[in-house]
Amino acid sequence: MPARSLALCVGICLIAALQPAAAAREWTLEAALQVPQIDDVQLAPDGQHALIAVARADVAHNAFGRAYQLVDLATGALTPLPARLDRPRWSPSGAAIAWLVRGKTGAAIVISNARGGGERPLTTGARAIAGFAWSPDGTRIAAIEEAAATAAPPPRLRWLDAESDYLDSRPAKRDVYVIDVAARREVALTHDTWSYGGPATDRDPSWSADGARLAVIRQPSPRYGDFEHAQYVAIRVRDGAIEDLVGHAFFAYPHSLPPMFAPRGDAIAYARSWDGKLAARQDLYIDGRDVTAALDRDLWSCGSGAAAWQGDAVLVSLLDGVAQRLFRVEPGRDAPQPLTSPDGSVGAFSAAPGGRVAYVWSTPSQPGELFVLDPGQPARQITHLGGLADLPIATSRVVEWRAADGHMIHGQLTVPSGDARRAPMIVELHGGPQCADDSSFSGFSQFLASHGVAHFRPDPRGSDGYGDWSYKAIVGNTADGPMADDLAGIAAVLASGVGDPDRLFLEGASFGGYLATWLVTHDHRFKAAVAAVPVTDLLLDYTLSESPNITRRFYGDKPTLDAARLARDSPLSYARGNRTPLLLQIGLRDTRAPYVQTIELYKALVEAGSEVRLLADAEAGHGPDDLRGALQWQAAALAWFAAHGGPALPGAVLPK
Repeated sequence: MPARSLALCVGICLIAALQPAAAAREWTLEAALQVPQIDDVQLAPDGQHALIAVARADVAHNAFGRAYQLVDLATGALTPLPARLDRPRWSPSGAAIAWLVRGKTGAAIVISNARGGGERPLTTGARAIAGFAWSPDGTRIAAIEEAAATAAPPPRLRWLDAESDYLDSRPAKRDVYVIDVAARREVALTHDTWSYGGPATDRDPSWSADGARLAVIRQPSPRYGDFEHAQYVAIRVRDGAIEDLVGHAFFAYPHSLPPMFAPRGDAIAYARSWDGKLAARQDLYIDGRDVTAALDRDLWSCGSGAAAWQGDAVLVSLLDGVAQRLFRVEPGRDAPQPLTSPDGSVGAFSAAPGGRVAYVWSTPSQPGELFVLDPGQPARQITHLGGLADLPIATSRVVEWRAADGHMIHGQLTVPSGDARRAPMIVELHGGPQCADDSSFSGFSQFLASHGVAHFRPDPRGSDGYGDWSYKAIVGNTADGPMADDLAGIAAVLASGVGDPDRLFLEGASFGGYLATWLVTHDHRFKAAVAAVPVTDLLLDYTLSESPNITRRFYGDKPTLDAARLARDSPLSYARGNRTPLLLQIGLRDTRAPYVQTIELYKALVEAGSEVRLLADAEAGHGPDDLRGALQWQAAALAWFAAHGGPALPGAVLPK
């Protein structure tokens, strides 16, 4: 049950700038992939320029990438930069930029001038760079590095342990180096058995204001699941001495906020759960004091939350309802101050010392654009990527309903034009479970609406955006409560005059796939359903997954000792109850929700007499990571719906 919903892999993580067209177009699955978005922003120290990354996709060649542009924030002028430059970091003076350049074995650092020219290599590429940061005086760079990729096969016989996943994934150990920029000389700072990062905790190091210490995350091994035993530590640069900043190991959620020294003084900010529990919101702490408790919102936000120091304050983005909002946190103030409205969502952002903030802003009707916010001034739009002028934009709105226990639940609904009461409706369940779909633009929602299909994305209990009660509401019961909330949400949408109750379809991926298989084995209102990379057997998932700690989060430290409770909440146990035509989709490289449990459910459904098919992708892990695969998975899902009374949408086809 991983991070944010795959949206069956369309319209969320694979994005591109559209080419202008002379004639009106219709929404297609390809167009849903090709929605403009900026996914990185780096403000220059003087706040006058920014580096932005625009992702681009080439469906015909099954390729996608991203390239940076230099933006003049006074005029909006864009200057393209070499496509090979990635992950920029401005020097403290703003006179130089450090970049990553990726090669066959990993990533190396190069230095350029402030306009991306005059490149010179800083590291050799003998090791791959996982994160890096300039020292306050600009003379050094701290880098977290791992051994370069190798084609050497692992030993035939090797020991596994209780934390190994079923494929025995073995990422490389990370260590910390300090690089003298002028001399191009590296010195290793760490020499112990810890890994200073891992697939789930790789972050840039943070320098103290005096340049004497580095704050980093470390974990016992580089394996994905070892983020459960992370430490936030400071390393003394002159001798490598280690100081534990929190005092104990704790569960640092995947892609959690790393520890960050303030730009002046000795203050340090980091995130951890407010009550020490695994199923709890993550709050921002500054010098050990919880400074975001008043928000009752999760700083982790399923890995999308972020923070940055600006002077003596910290800017944080987190999910508030369906809006990813930006707040300013000043130690000593009663409550964080909102900087953005609840009408849209903030993506990447960057802060300059003088008070300027640059951020990506998106709404359900407008893809992400770069905005600038200055103290005491209204936000100002800088970029105008466009590309949607000749495509219809349907209305999306937030739907609210009250759960049986009194909590207010919400979801997002995109409404097609015409007679909405007769429209077929696809209900999409997100992943997580501690995730939610924010109010940014969804090309997939627009594709469906343009062809007469309503698209409903509920956020049941367990979702982000509500507060701490939501996570605790599914401890020991990840199925019944969310199911009841989802069904009540569907009823609320139908009662509002949207959707044909006889043409309801269900899809979900990851935890959304778990809920989809739970719903169809307990409720029979859907004409057809699709579950991608689902969790279907909690015990088997726990024992085989790279991330067993997700099960521990909701079922205790030793889930195998209460196998009956895991079986009670596993869709596999209720296979005989299914009456819904079900398409299952799996990736044969999936270590997050290992596919063997889906095969287990598939065979149980076949033997119970269900109409079910199993579609396997030999090149996919936890969903496809390429454009062609994403299109094929979604096309198959829509074709499955069409074969069971759903609309015949363009591009929908089942593999032969």
